[in-house]
Amino acid sequence: MRVTSSIVADSIGANAVIVRNLFIDSSKNGLLIASAGKNGGVILAKETKDITFWDIYQSVEKSNVDDIFKIYEGNQDCPVGKNFYQLIYPHMEDSIHAMEESMKQVTIQTLLDELKENLEKL
Repeated sequence: MRVTSSIVADSIGANAVIVRNLFIDSSKNGLLIASAGKNGGVILAKETKDITFWDIYQSVEKSNVDDIFKIYEGNQDCPVGKNFYQLIYPHMEDSIHAMEESMKQVTIQTLLDELKENLEKL
């Protein structure tokens, strides 16, 4: 089903410009196919089972330690401060890797199945 940024923005309570920018990023990364104009909108570029949370995250966010955690490199005159970044960095990389592995387990289809299940309970 083709949807517009206005439809999605209204559904999630966000500004249509923000949604449009996310659509642009997702289109550039091969997750959406966009068309402009009066009858424009977006559709998924892949099957729902083939799009993971990690795919979506990577299309709109950065996934390196410095961008996610904003770790200060510390005071080079302090024995703790000057070593803090090197000490914590590998652990933060491990955290991102764990997040990636977890997000790869959830697909758009997973969410659709969960939504259907939740709606059937109502």
